[in-house]
Formats: sequence, C-alpha cells, structure tokens
Amino acid sequence: MANLLTAFSPEYWAPTMQETFFKENVALALTNAELRAVLVNGTKVHRPYRSGLKSQTLSKGVEISTFVDLTATDEYLEVNTAKVVPFIIDGMDEDENLYNTVDLYAKDAQRVLNNQIDQAVLAEYSNAYSFISAQDLGGSGTSAASVSKANVSDIFAIAGRNLDKYNRGQQERYAVVGPRLRETLRLSLAGKETGFGDKVGENGIIGSRFGFDLYFTNNIPFTATLTSSSIPVAAETVTVDGVVFTWAANGAATAAGEVSIGTNEAEAYANLVLAINGTGTPGASTYCDVSADDREALYNGSLTASFNTHTLTISGYGDVVISEATTNLAVTTNVQYPLFGVKKSIDFVVRDAPQLVFRDMEKHPTGRRVYAWTNYGKKTFIKEKKSLTYLKLNTANWV
Repeated sequence: MANLLTAFSPEYWAPTMQETFFKENVALALTNAELRAVLVNGTKVHRPYRSGLKSQTLSKGVEISTFVDLTATDEYLEVNTAKVVPFIIDGMDEDENLYNTVDLYAKDAQRVLNNQIDQAVLAEYSNAYSFISAQDLGGSGTSAASVSKANVSDIFAIAGRNLDKYNRGQQERYAVVGPRLRETLRLSLAGKETGFGDKVGENGIIGSRFGFDLYFTNNIPFTATLTSSSIPVAAETVTVDGVVFTWAANGAATAAGEVSIGTNEAEAYANLVLAINGTGTPGASTYCDVSADDREALYNGSLTASFNTHTLTISGYGDVVISEATTNLAVTTNVQYPLFGVKKSIDFVVRDAPQLVFRDMEKHPTGRRVYAWTNYGKKTFIKEKKSLTYLKLNTANWV
C-alpha cells in the first residue's frame, strides 16, 4: 500500500504566541523619585551636604577662641543613561499577520527596558557603606559567606545591626533576595507561623520578616572569577547560566557554542569573551554563536565577560551558575550581592519613562521604524550610603 494523502491534512495556528518570560522588577518600590519634580529641564540635580559639628567644653569667664569651620560639599545626580530597543515593522506584515505584532513586541521592549532599570538600581550595592561577609556568619575574613537554613536568619539580624550602627530608621527597611536565597529562607521557616508570603505581589514584594520588607527578583548582581593556567583543550566546556561553550581546535569553531582555542591562551580567552558577550564577528577562527534562545538568556542577565592575565571575569544579574569541565581552568570565586537598606535611600530619576516612538521609513511605503526607549539617572548620595548594606553570598557551590 502506498497511499499519499498528506495534502488532505490541515495545519492550524494557535490563537496566541508562545509566552516570553521576564524577570520581576522591584526598583521603583525601593527608590526615591522626588528629584524628578526638580529636574524640569537640564540633566543634573545638585544636592550638597554640610560638614558635621562638634561640641567643646564651656568654662565660666573664659572666652571661646576656637570655632568650628563650616564647609559644604556638592554632589549631584545626573541623568546620563539612555537605552533603546529598535525594530522595524512592515505595514503589509501587520495586515497579514494573525497576531498583533506591534503590540506584542512593544510590551516585550518595555519589559526589557524595565529590566535594565532594575539592574541599574540593584547595582548600587557597590555604594553601600557596609557589608556582610564570612566572618559575620561563623567563618573568617571578609570573603563571601556560605548561607544555609541554619544561619539565613542571622543575615537579617546583621543587616539590621549594620543599619542601626549608623542610626538609620527602623521603618521602611527592605531586603532584596533572589530565587535561591528565598528558597533557603522558606526552608528555614518551614512549619513556622510567618508573614512570609508564597506569592510575588506588586513590585516583587513577598511579605515581611525580621523587620524587613522582602522583595523578590532574579536581578541580584553577581561576579565570578575563573583562573586559567594554559591554553584550553579542544572539546572541553565552560557553562554559563546553562549555556554551554565548547572549545574547538584553532579555526574550527563551526557548531553552535564552539569557541576557537586560537594559537595561545590569550587568544583563546579573547574569543570566549566575544562569545559570551555576543560581540565581534562570529566565524570559524573566533566563535560560532549560540542559539537564539541561549543568546536571549545571556542578554536578559546582562552577562558580560573580560579576560586579563590568566583571570576570566564574568558578571551579570541573577542566580547564575558558572561551571567548567576543563583541564586548565577553574572557578575561583562566584559571589552574589543581595541588597538590604532603607527605602528611598537611592535617588532615581526617570526623565523619560519607557515609551514608543514610530518613524516612517523614507524608502519604504509601509515600513515603520519603532524605537522603545528610556532615559534615566541614579545616585546614592554620600549621606545615604550608610542606609545600604549588602551580603557577599558565596554561590560557588551552586549547581
């Protein structure tokens, strides 16, 4: 029997596209937006601070001869970051497509920009005056601390102590946690009555605990360092957030994710940096790009890499696992930086909220260029740095 009836079999299109998933955003709930009302034009808002005073002994009949010198120091917030997501829509496609293409991509673009804003705010951990490290949780030194069910509640006590030390208020305190830290906290509280919620609410809030409002996001900053001892070995791998990069012989990077080892160590890691960052020109002598889905994952975490004298540094945002199956490369550190603080201690001005701009294409009758863009600035002023503290969370054992 040799019937061939496939021409009778219909094909169908689903009424909706596949979902695109984005991270929860928390930035606007934590920051102070009051300076936006001041910045009606221009790009800078100045906010000076005054010098401290001190008392001296006052004696009967003795003239005061020493006076405190008063000084003022200027600081300012500058709106100096602009981000854009550009794409082109053909009017004929709009007429013919089953889906509302412009609307769907516009929403995606706004989420991408919101994600960038979130990461910019959470990166302010680097301006915090204090931090929590191994020595605070039973270890030694100021390196990253290992967190477990047994000590996770101590983190909040220490964060509170760091804020109390500098007379920061008890009200409006917050902690921003990622998936794994939230999981550890949940496990430590299992079976206990608590206000710690199971659902993520508006602006990422999941409840309160230990005097802190808890916010959940997958945008916690991290930095990993890997140490190289020699040129890589072909067929060995480096995995970044589930995306596998495979070393290929010099000039033989032809399959997705393959990276040419070049002729020496520096050349090999220069190629790996290009592959992780998605820059340069893909090709057999550099790297063969990963799949579109893997590239999207790397982009959403703003993952970037650099290499300098045997040290590969990878940074970004999220609960990112870095691993290797190599002879001449080892993960040295992988540290995440959850943020604790007092709300409104980070000033944030969105001069132009994420928005869409349409421009007709000059040489196409129905084509339109679409620009989703935003313009913003951030600042943790010096007097507010003591209102922030962060955890050096050791993530090297994550798998």
